[in-house]
Amino acid sequence: MAEQRSELLKRDDVSFNPSWASLGPSSFDLVDSGLEISIDTVLSRPTLPSRTSKPVKIRLPPYNHSTYLIQVLETAIGDQQHYFRRRDIRAKLARMHQSPDSAQSKDQGWLCHWLSIVALGELYSVNMQSQLDPHNSLASEKAVGAGVHESPGMEYYQQSVSLLQQVAENPDIQYIETLCLLALYAFSINRINTAYMYVGVCMRAALSLDLHRHPQDFPSERSTLPAVELEHQKRLFWTVYYQDLLATSTTGRPWGVLDDEITVDYADSSRLSAEEMLEFFDDQESNIHLELMRLRSQAYSSLYGYAGTAINPYSNISLFDFNLGDCLTQQHLDKIHEFNRALNTWEADLPTAMRIARSWDGSMMNINRINANMYLIYHQSILVIVRPALFNAYNLLCNSQSIPVISHEANRTKAQPSIPAHVLQVFFMSSMSSARETASILQWLRDQGCLPTYSYFVASFSFTATIALYVARALHFAVFHDPYLMSLFPFEQNDHAALETVVQLLNQQASAGNLPAIEFARLSRLLDNNLQALQSAIHTAVNFGDVDLNFLTPEILLSEGDNG
Repeated sequence: MAEQRSELLKRDDVSFNPSWASLGPSSFDLVDSGLEISIDTVLSRPTLPSRTSKPVKIRLPPYNHSTYLIQVLETAIGDQQHYFRRRDIRAKLARMHQSPDSAQSKDQGWLCHWLSIVALGELYSVNMQSQLDPHNSLASEKAVGAGVHESPGMEYYQQSVSLLQQVAENPDIQYIETLCLLALYAFSINRINTAYMYVGVCMRAALSLDLHRHPQDFPSERSTLPAVELEHQKRLFWTVYYQDLLATSTTGRPWGVLDDEITVDYADSSRLSAEEMLEFFDDQESNIHLELMRLRSQAYSSLYGYAGTAINPYSNISLFDFNLGDCLTQQHLDKIHEFNRALNTWEADLPTAMRIARSWDGSMMNINRINANMYLIYHQSILVIVRPALFNAYNLLCNSQSIPVISHEANRTKAQPSIPAHVLQVFFMSSMSSARETASILQWLRDQGCLPTYSYFVASFSFTATIALYVARALHFAVFHDPYLMSLFPFEQNDHAALETVVQLLNQQASAGNLPAIEFARLSRLLDNNLQALQSAIHTAVNFGDVDLNFLTPEILLSEGDNG
């Protein structure tokens, strides 16, 4: 355990230069109770005939705590996304505490930006602890309903939103950074559409500044910028692009920009001096995260058919308006297999330093926080891609118990729509492997104390794995009449353990008041109850029309919580 913690912290120790990570002796007091800045501003609200400014007091955390929050945010997402230059943000913070009455310290755009950083830093500073009760999944719903829980950093988030210029006629880099940060926080409080719209405005602002273009495409002010600022803008654009893929694949909506419209190159620190490189995280890691997110979005949009034919020439072969009660065609199965294989190829091509492996005793090797978070996205992508095939097979079994819809190849006929067992087994085993790996990685992160309690994305990883394991378990028992098929679709002790892990982690987040986790946990219980009801019907040959589904009413939920 000590070695694992050492590995976890090693990156941050190396990547911080003490000469600028902490300011050292200075002429102003760094240890104080906080900072209060009064500004005259117009808070964001619908346009009014008369917009008069009024004084607003903004309370900020103490300097030392503020620098800690920067490091928390960098540790949580700095290797994936880029929102500020690392030394530059610390220098701005120091100047604000040194001269709180200066025009720069009172600038509304700066304060809006800084408050968004503080909000996310507070959010990610709370990590899940293994000693918390993982079973009380319903207490959080009562607590949130009573207004007991509030996500860390909420007050700072609300202050930042109140200062945000909703539509900037002349956006700047700081405006784009701020929108990205606010979008991340909006995800964490389950305001998915808000996050999607923030990212949309962010993308439009980036395009209006030509951040998607190489600075040498045409003469402009960007052509003469210092290398360090160009690198910052380049990384910021790819962060906006990353967030756009994240938001659109989460909501099932079209991309904000097409790849053939982008000419700017990837993050690259090779042209920077050693001192300038301290402003950024490793370029290879951020570029690999970007490639994974692009592959994920291509797969989702193509398979589920929500992004149009400009991105997906064969979007007619999609699940956009497909009834999963009908048997998937061979074209659908081929498409699922194609993207599953593409993700496996991406993982196989990873640099050795970023590839998680299993040792002879089954323990994970080469795991650290950065690799763990990347693999969670990778495994979630696989689970979402292969899920339609498993759902389809289970639906067919439920709709027609007397027909062997999962066919032995030798018994398959053209007149009988069915999914070949050997094809389904590939998807089944891929799904089970990714679900088990997700559970193991999440458990490892929690044991290390670096699994953010209020993260939307952590909750979504648990939820996706929970769906896969519930459906796999149901599929295993649905073919109880055929020992051969049961052997092809096993659900063993380690699978039960993985299911228990992800359900407990999801419930633990819900119990703490994580709003997305509360909704995911509710949907998980609904799925589990419905699958069990269907399973009982299969075993007892009950007519499915008599099965009571979707029966988790608020009254039942409340009674379950009282009895649990």
